[in-house]
Amino acid sequence: MAGLLNAYTSFLGRRPMLGNIATSAVLFATGDVIAQQAVEKKGLKNHDLARTGRIVIWGAGIFAPLVTVWLRALDKIPIKNKIAGTITRVAADQLIAAPTFLTGFFTVMTLLEGKDLAAAKQKWHESFFPTLKANWTLLTTDSFVPFQAINLLIPLQYRVLAINAVNIPWNTFLSVQNSKGAAKAAAASKADGDVALASAKAELA
Repeated sequence: MAGLLNAYTSFLGRRPMLGNIATSAVLFATGDVIAQQAVEKKGLKNHDLARTGRIVIWGAGIFAPLVTVWLRALDKIPIKNKIAGTITRVAADQLIAAPTFLTGFFTVMTLLEGKDLAAAKQKWHESFFPTLKANWTLLTTDSFVPFQAINLLIPLQYRVLAINAVNIPWNTFLSVQNSKGAAKAAAASKADGDVALASAKAELA
């Protein structure tokens, strides 16, 4: 175990961006598997691998590179007092990064499902504010202490790992929220199709 940790540490030191991408891929996939198997109880036979793949694309291909750059920017905020610096970083993270990343998440996930920007806009309207509210609610209770610890105690190169590990339940919640939006859209599409079929039958009669 120690050898594996040392190898991971060495890899992060040499290739921090690639290391964060790989870490995010694993932990976002973990969140989606928990969402499908523990929350939605789909069972292994009904596990949606494409859905897991989509959230991995988001987590590894988009979220990890952006959040790596974002954390570096936060780390450079020129405030020497640790408490004031942490409060400033938390405020910036929640007021700038959180809304931006959530908008990106719902947009990208919808487009990866093969839908258009209109569908992405609809999902945003349905899911963005409840999800952001949940994020801020978590911030005021359990999440503030881990985020402080991440900023005060953990070296910059390990912060994406720490954030993702702390946020596995959050990644699970995101997966469920996105799935709810997709299910609503599918139900609406089916309802529209049923109405159109009924109208066609009525015209033929």
